[in-house]
Amino acid sequence: MAAITFDSRKDSVFGDLRIIIGTVDIAADTDTFATGMNSVLGFWATPADSSASQIGGTISGSTITFQTAGAELNALLLVIGY
Repeated sequence: MAAITFDSRKDSVFGDLRIIIGTVDIAADTDTFATGMNSVLGFWATPADSSASQIGGTISGSTITFQTAGAELNALLLVIGY
């Protein structure tokens, strides 16, 4: 398991929610992102090739584990939590 790499990242606060938006590189299946949040409510990841389907994954507390068929470069990521 390796960590994803951010190409760009913006952190924001909306009320009591934290939001992370960025462009990421996911090198392989089961790469992770330790968000630093107390808890992740949801995430959305879209490949750079928007014709492809969404990138899946699981949430465990504040960590997201991505499920991909291989490398995903320049994927768009949105994370909402607190």
